[in-house]
Amino acid sequence: MRVLKRRTRLFFCALLSAALLGAAACPPAPARAASPDPILPVRDGSGTGHAETDGALPAAAPSETRPAPPGGEQGSHTGEAPVPESPAEPEKPDFPALLKEIYQRRARRFVEGPAGPPLQDDFLLEKKTAQWALAHEEAKYKYVETWARERGVRFVEARSDIWAKELKVTEDRARFYVAQTLQLGYQYPGEEVVNRFGVGSHHIIELHRTADGRWLIGLEWYSDPLGDETETPAETPKRRPAAGGPRRALAGGPETLDAAAAAAGAVGTSAGAATELAARRYNREGAVQYADTYCGLAAGCGNGNKYNPKFRNYMGEGGDCANFVSQALRHGGNLPVPYFTRVDGLISHLRYAGLGDLVARGDFGTVWQIAAGKPSGFRSFVKPGDVLAYQYKGKMAHVALITGFDSRGYPVGNSHTVDRYHVPFDLGWDKSTIYWFVQMRE
Repeated sequence: MRVLKRRTRLFFCALLSAALLGAAACPPAPARAASPDPILPVRDGSGTGHAETDGALPAAAPSETRPAPPGGEQGSHTGEAPVPESPAEPEKPDFPALLKEIYQRRARRFVEGPAGPPLQDDFLLEKKTAQWALAHEEAKYKYVETWARERGVRFVEARSDIWAKELKVTEDRARFYVAQTLQLGYQYPGEEVVNRFGVGSHHIIELHRTADGRWLIGLEWYSDPLGDETETPAETPKRRPAAGGPRRALAGGPETLDAAAAAAGAVGTSAGAATELAARRYNREGAVQYADTYCGLAAGCGNGNKYNPKFRNYMGEGGDCANFVSQALRHGGNLPVPYFTRVDGLISHLRYAGLGDLVARGDFGTVWQIAAGKPSGFRSFVKPGDVLAYQYKGKMAHVALITGFDSRGYPVGNSHTVDRYHVPFDLGWDKSTIYWFVQMRE
């Protein structure tokens, strides 16, 4: 499944870049055997033309008698026979409405669970690519249901909006680029408040016409904010470690990792950096406002669900998450931060330039128990405007800006690649993910 996910992301990147991003480069996909059901290429152009004819027929020999045409009418004195009418072309389906219905059914599944609309009804399961797409959707919903159960919440709202762009349509296949913005809402037991967040995703989807005239999904590729790195969500720990245990020293005030290292002489802030920091105090509210405005396609984002047009988008070149957080820190937070495209470079710069301190690090169980041991939970060491990095399989894979808390004090964040708005910090990540909470200095 993980190999399939990697192939899916690489192939999706190539398709999306070719369709929308022009010359944006994508990492090369590993070679593999050709599929028995090749995918139609996307081509530009006005479609297939039809040859024109004036309907002229050879003149009949003098001895021949031309049969009368249907209806008893004789041919004209010019010797021309009537041109048979071309069969009427089948009526073109309302593809935007059809696609909207598909994504609305998927949204309902978050609220209704397995009792909701059957996923398999939208897929042409005789196609291998359709089977892959269905397997991804089933795994995603299973993950989200497990996450909600472990966190003690229930999804009560789901709203989907899409924009569809036709890429290629033939008699029996239709390929589209679809941009989806999805808003979800959940509640804790005994609470009336609904905690809402948004995600956005870019899809390449191909519909195939069946023998009975239905249009079903033959393939679909997209980077999923809720289902790409989601083998199994982490369980919520039921117990906290004993006081003074090894995990306790990973978070909080003077016990922060970077503070301890600085005391030992391993980390420090130069006089020049300290002077610049004093002159450019970090604006947390400004950083959060920037992140809310330019977080892109996710429901809840501003700027017409578009990125800041002043900056390059690296979505097709490995990801735009570090670039986005750099922008928020610099142009919203008023910090002298370069524009990073690598997560490890951004986190190292924040720590060793004296801009932030690593206050907690560990898998979900570790950071959860750290918070459980604090009087104000996560709020004791996390604030809006702080930075959260995600380490997956030994590599820094993603970074987000903390933008607030839900009704129970659970941190939520914004990011690019893929687009998220006030999403619970661990939703969409596997139980093996290591979280790095960097508290920004003020």
